[in-house]
Amino acid sequence: MTAPADWQEIIADAAIPGLLARSAGERPDSPYCVFGGSVTTVGDLAARVREAAERLAARGVRRGDRVAVLLPNHPDHIAVILALIVLRATWLPVNPRLRGAALAHLLSDGEPALILVDAAYAGLVGEPGPPLLVRDRSGLSWLGERGGPLPERPAGPEDVVALIYTSGTTGPAKGVRVTDRMLRTSALGVLFTTAPRESDVYFLWEPLCHIGGAQMLLVPLLRPVSLAMVERFSVSRFWDDVRSSGATHVHQLGGILQLLLGRPPSEAEFSHRLRMAWGGGVTTATWLEAERRFGLRVAECYGQTEASSFLSVNTEGPHAGVGRVLPYLRAAVQDEDGAEAPAGEIGEIVVRTAGLPVVTPGYFRDDERTAAARRDGWWRTGDLGRFDEHGNLHFIGRAVDSVRRRGENVSAWEVETVFNTHPAVAESAMIGVPAEIGEQDIKVFIRPVREARLDAAELLHWCAERLADFQVPRYIAFVEEFPRTPSERVIKSRLPRSVVDCFDAERTSS
Repeated sequence: MTAPADWQEIIADAAIPGLLARSAGERPDSPYCVFGGSVTTVGDLAARVREAAERLAARGVRRGDRVAVLLPNHPDHIAVILALIVLRATWLPVNPRLRGAALAHLLSDGEPALILVDAAYAGLVGEPGPPLLVRDRSGLSWLGERGGPLPERPAGPEDVVALIYTSGTTGPAKGVRVTDRMLRTSALGVLFTTAPRESDVYFLWEPLCHIGGAQMLLVPLLRPVSLAMVERFSVSRFWDDVRSSGATHVHQLGGILQLLLGRPPSEAEFSHRLRMAWGGGVTTATWLEAERRFGLRVAECYGQTEASSFLSVNTEGPHAGVGRVLPYLRAAVQDEDGAEAPAGEIGEIVVRTAGLPVVTPGYFRDDERTAAARRDGWWRTGDLGRFDEHGNLHFIGRAVDSVRRRGENVSAWEVETVFNTHPAVAESAMIGVPAEIGEQDIKVFIRPVREARLDAAELLHWCAERLADFQVPRYIAFVEEFPRTPSERVIKSRLPRSVVDCFDAERTSS
């Protein structure tokens, strides 16, 4: 891990609008991103952001308004996000893969004043609801007329600029309040992890509704590097896209290295500029094989949206776990009573700010869960880990009732709630099991209504219409009864992790 010389300055800087203006003034012709063969310079970006901000302001968008955004990866999407930040509105990103109750909850809880949606996704948004602006063409004219007033009041580093919903555990997804400083700090975490050189190119495939994609938007404003953006990840086109774009870095979120290793070698695989694959959840075997086969370096990092995305970074090798804690944060491993665990012992990973605040001010409209996440000045991650004798943090797993599947946090509560609405399901329980690709797969146990006959494939088809694709389980097991505590709660630790006798959706579909 290499510390950028100006890391303290980046955290202390005024705000993102000033960073954009300064970058556009100093290097307007520097490439910001390439998409579909078209180059957007930093100067182009600043002009588009101003145009989008004026059009949105003319629509009445003002400081503090929450604006939901359902758009595909595209330079127009970036301009809209940064325009909302310039206006000091609150960007509410929406994952277009969400369906049913999960999507309805996000829009109900976030209560946006306006929804900006691509025509391809407009049918996902139910009625009645807030006003919609539908993107039906490239460019920004779909936002309306120009001429709206831009803010006169200076932007502040503690302004909440985004409301990013992350998976719930014992309840629905919760909105993480992300400040201007937190978003800048998430981009700083990329610099710590990847040590960019001038003219490096970052392959941007991540959806911008995630912190993993959002953090990339400011990197070319902090350094003279650029983004090679594609609309979505494609394992079949990956090496051709990387080679043609000249990409030097890729975020290996969600098991993409395992997906690439599972494909036959290709000519493009051996003639690229890719220097580093960085991200989370890579196994030792995958790490070593990817470095050997693809001729690149792997870096591991760990964190969460609530703590500006990055908490620790490992550029040394698999032995160092998820690495060293970044200097603007402090982390500890605590036991159930909040006492610090000695090196080598497993406990809950907790985090706090080491200087200027880069941990969330809390969850949106949820004082109860905010209070539960705070303990004696620490923010509880809900993850288990340990420190080794060298000060490296090692991630063990989730302490809370959720699963990490191909880069997505999946709430057991949300999945079980959907299954339990099926008329033939009396009760369900979700757990995570080891995956062949990515961190975990989902296994759901079903206790049918007495005398009901359930077909696993039909049940999965039914739930696929009500869940995001990453929430749909791979494995289904039927049970007559669940092991329970005296208070009748299901004891998930006693549910078998074996998948030998389960219905396996992937094997069935193949």
